[in-house]
Amino acid sequence: MTGELSAGALFAEAGRQLTVCNACRYCEGYCAVFPALELRRALTEGDITHLADLCHDCRACYTACMYAPPHEFAIDPPAVLSAVRRDTYDRYLPRLPAGRATTIAVTGLGALVILAACATAGGTSAAVPGSPYRVIGYPALLAAAGLAIAWGLAITGWAARRYWRDTGGRATLAGLAAAAGQAATLRNLRGGGADCAYPGDEPSPWRRRLHHLVAGGFGLCTASTVAAAVSQDVLGDPPPYPVLSVPVLLGVLGGAGLTAGCAGLLRLRSRSDPYRTDGLMSSRTRSLLLALLVLSVTGLLTLLLRGTVAFAPVLVIHLVAVTACFAIAPYTKFVHVIFRFLALVHDRSEAGLAD
Repeated sequence: MTGELSAGALFAEAGRQLTVCNACRYCEGYCAVFPALELRRALTEGDITHLADLCHDCRACYTACMYAPPHEFAIDPPAVLSAVRRDTYDRYLPRLPAGRATTIAVTGLGALVILAACATAGGTSAAVPGSPYRVIGYPALLAAAGLAIAWGLAITGWAARRYWRDTGGRATLAGLAAAAGQAATLRNLRGGGADCAYPGDEPSPWRRRLHHLVAGGFGLCTASTVAAAVSQDVLGDPPPYPVLSVPVLLGVLGGAGLTAGCAGLLRLRSRSDPYRTDGLMSSRTRSLLLALLVLSVTGLLTLLLRGTVAFAPVLVIHLVAVTACFAIAPYTKFVHVIFRFLALVHDRSEAGLAD
């Protein structure tokens, strides 16, 4: 199994398989990996890292390959490139225990921070019923969430800078625009045009659709937070907001999309062939999806329960989920969003230069 190889042996195996793919070229129209591979006569570790993040694990090449196991060539690009991505995350992020241990530790720390903030800098009885500021003061809320967000952004930015340097990243405005279009449409999850062979060997659009729900839901939740900040800090209108207000409508739509997308992807992963799944990567993906699911569900519950005695404990759980999500994000598969987008920018810019 590729997950058991050392870093040097892993890159050697990835280079061997990709060299066979470059000679065959049967899959050149499936995704961005194969046209980018054709531009390279010799593969460095930086090249292989770049190609690994272009791979969206749609598995179309694996199901179509005549040299896949049990053939003696044993060509399995999705598996070996997934192992390279795991190695990438291990190399470019500061060392911390991965997976469940980190998630539990960070969530517990987040709970302590939020509870301490509520106890020492709690809300005010002068706040309107249903307002979060009856539970936790605004400065304490900003500090708790801000520290987690700053940590996540700093670690991810540091890793992204190292990744860009080692892969020889290049960027043009046209490449950036094309990469944004591919990321928004998840074009590379379509494989050869018939969608992902996931969780089984039959093409299905559900993985792409559920990814859209997660990305769209997260974007709408972020927009809801920004709208609430503008309403409060610019327009002088603090929460709680009516149901038919911009912050609430965006939050409800985003929370519903995030909940459906995360639950659906967790369901798909439970049906995926365990032989085709990297255990550590699967743990990181599951940690992210579960954290986002708790965040979205508790966010919706804060709206439904804001006029009841259950509002305060549900709000605390939601704030812990927000803190944990941003703090553990670099150590989950969320970081692949950054690396993959950088790989797409590099690829589209490189393709433009090659034309």
